[in-house]
This record gives sequence, C-alpha cells and structure tokens, in this order.
Amino acid sequence: MARIVTIIGTRPEIIKMAPVVKALDGLGGHEHVLVHSGQHYDLRMDRVFFQDMELREPDRQFELQDQPPHLQVATTMRQIADVTADADLVLVHGDTNTTVAGALLASKQGRRLGHVEAGIRSFDKTMPEEVNRIIADQLSQMLFAPTPVARENLRRENVTEGVHVVGNSVVDALTQNIAVAEKRSRVLDTLGLKPRGYLLLTFHRAENVDGKAKLAQGLDAFEGAIEESGLPILFPIHPRTARRLREFGLETRAAALADLRRIEPTGYLDMLVLEKNAALVLTDSGGLQEESCFFQVPCVTLRENTERPETLEIGSNVLAGTEPGRVRSAVRRQLGAERGWANPYGDGTTSRRIAELVAAQLG
Repeated sequence: MARIVTIIGTRPEIIKMAPVVKALDGLGGHEHVLVHSGQHYDLRMDRVFFQDMELREPDRQFELQDQPPHLQVATTMRQIADVTADADLVLVHGDTNTTVAGALLASKQGRRLGHVEAGIRSFDKTMPEEVNRIIADQLSQMLFAPTPVARENLRRENVTEGVHVVGNSVVDALTQNIAVAEKRSRVLDTLGLKPRGYLLLTFHRAENVDGKAKLAQGLDAFEGAIEESGLPILFPIHPRTARRLREFGLETRAAALADLRRIEPTGYLDMLVLEKNAALVLTDSGGLQEESCFFQVPCVTLRENTERPETLEIGSNVLAGTEPGRVRSAVRRQLGAERGWANPYGDGTTSRRIAELVAAQLG
C-alpha cells in the first residue's frame, strides 16, 4: 500500500484541490493523508470553503496565522515533517508558502514530489509566488501542467521528465459545483442584484494594497470603472484590504464611493453565482481570471502581468494595472468584448487524470 500525503493551506488550494483530493481518496489500495497547514484559517474565509465543497476534514490540521512568510515556510516544514517522512508521494499545489514548504521538505526527506498546476509563469520574480512555483517545479518528479503553454515554460527551464498536461482542476471544481451553487445560493436576491447589473471586484494582493499610494490609486480606478460602466461594483473585501484602508486613512475615501458596495467575504457557492452573473470581473486574483473565463464573463486584471496568458490570447482578459485611465479603457473594451471564447483549461477531468497518473506511478 502506497502512502500519499496531500498538503494544502489556502482557500485557492482548497477550491482547486478538492476534486483532486476526492479522486485520490477513491484510489483503492492506497492511503491518502490530507494535511492543512493553516496558512489561511478562519470560519469566514476558509472553513466555509470546506463546507461548500463537501470536502472532508483534514487528517492533520495546523495553524500559521500572523507569521511572516519565512516563518510560515519554516514552521510548516517543522510541523508536518513527521507526516511526510514515510510518504511515497507528497503532493502540493500552486505557488504558496505552503507549496514551497512541502516541496522543500519532500526534497530534504528524499520523498517523491508531485506539483499540481506546474509550469505557470508570470516571469516576474519580484512576486513571491513566482519564486515558489519555480522551486516546486525544479524539485518535482511528477509535474501536472494545466496547458501546453505551461509545459513549454517547463521545457525552457530544462524540466522535461515527468511532465503531464492534464488541464486545470479549477474546471473540475466549477463543473462539479455550479449547479449546486445556483440551486442553493440566494445571494443575488439578498443583495438586490440583477444578472449583468454589476461589476465584481476582488483586490487584495500585497503589491496593490500594502502601500498607501497604490491603494488610493486603486480607489480612483474603481471610481472610473463605475462611471464608465454605469454599474455599481460589488466588492467582497478581503480582511487584509479592509485593514489597510483603515491603517492608511482611506476609509472615508472608500465610503464616499456610494456605488462601491463593500460586503463581507462570501462562501464559495455564493461567489460562483456572483461571478457567473457579473457584467465584468475586476481582479488581481489568478483564480478569478480562470473562473471568469470559464463562465464567459470578461475580466480586467488589475496587475501588470499574469501567469494565465491563455486568457489574454483568447480575449477573455486584459491587463490594466491600477492606473485609472488604463483601467477605465480596459473596462470599456471588455464590456464590449464578444463572448464565446474556447475554455483553455480542460474539460473537467483533470482530477481523474491526476489520480490515474499517480496510481500508475505508485503501482
């Protein structure tokens, strides 16, 4: 019997790995241990995602809140070392501190490592996530790339062994949960929203909210987007962003934007309904670029680069940064975008394909 240890720690990892965890749980003759590092852990922002996605409780649960990144990595390695010590495969996802901790630990312990979402690149090493994903790819023996573009990125870095193009498990999560979301969620009625009658915003990355000038520029950009579209912005605000508005004395400025409707973070099912019915998505999140693409909702990414270039190529997404004029122009363009692009992230069978490849590898 082989022992598989899957390590997650953040909400995007919960979403994207839930279908993979379920597929691995279904493998006969293997032990599958689910570890949660606690990198994100609170009821509003984390546990509700487990509930919404009907994902089983982790076998081992840890806490990392309020630690700086280097200590998150070090603490995770120390805490989970006994779990991975005899693993036949350690599986990590994406580009978080949890990801790089699991990858480094597997390497130091001589364990086989698998990386889900391998090969995506922003080509911006000032982003901690870019460094994390490069390290994980260089240390992995099984690399599950979402697209041919990701595979080509790996080839350029001389990583060619053990690479499998399997699609992105975000599509599995969306196809498995959208019908349930539409049946259960009452979020549109509760908020008094009509389909395509609002813009949806997420904005929380450190480079956008951890400096006063950049966050203030973002508020100006949101005001321009409201004026350009004639629609309100619904803003499920991340605790980090809310905290920075208070710290930087920008709360009054934000409150003055009457059509910037800030709400508490939502659960996964409500968020799916909000995404699917938005006229446009404004985001600095990688996951929402993929999800809006799937839902045929145009996206404006509030960054200067993206590790999802496939969305730019098909026109579902544009890069706008946070300069108000650029954002306003991008909103105008994307509101007029022709929908109907082909989804580049697979057909919803990614998790099954990963489980089959793991089973073949482990015997």
